[in-house]
Amino acid sequence: MKGIIFNAFEQFVIDSWGEDFLDDVLDRCSLQTQEPFVGPGTYPDEDLLEIVAHTVKALDVPLPQALRAFGRYAFPALASAFPVCVRPHAGARSFLRSVDDVIHVEVRKLHPDASTPAFRYRDDGDALVIEYHSQRSLCHLMEGLIDGVADHFGESIAQRQTRCTADGAPHCEFRLEFATRS
Repeated sequence: MKGIIFNAFEQFVIDSWGEDFLDDVLDRCSLQTQEPFVGPGTYPDEDLLEIVAHTVKALDVPLPQALRAFGRYAFPALASAFPVCVRPHAGARSFLRSVDDVIHVEVRKLHPDASTPAFRYRDDGDALVIEYHSQRSLCHLMEGLIDGVADHFGESIAQRQTRCTADGAPHCEFRLEFATRS
């Protein structure tokens, strides 16, 4: 996983619970990576999952809730890192439809070792259905990123996860309904 995700999670923890809390969490971890996480670096997925696991254990919060909150928090950092991918879009729907065909392509150009999830899209009336294909199964992080996209574009997105790999489905699926915030 790219270092930018680690850095965003570290900052999320610091902003939410303080630097001492993050230090305590990291002290409890047995990470494969010994050096500091650097944005363009690539690190084992297991390291992030361990940091997240120790964080939710220390806070006594459900993992899905923590991942969703982190996703919402992380979107502005990701948008700042890749502004050329966000700026052309007037709304959340347009942006979300571009993630796989434009943004992940650009991420892989900049970081050939990046392992990005794959998305498939289909319109269902006014709704957008997104299939999320990833071995990481971070669908709750995806929910939070969608929340962050909605915040960024000043829209409301009602989302419902209709399929999940945790329930034995081959991929996760999200049904999104868009509205302008009043």
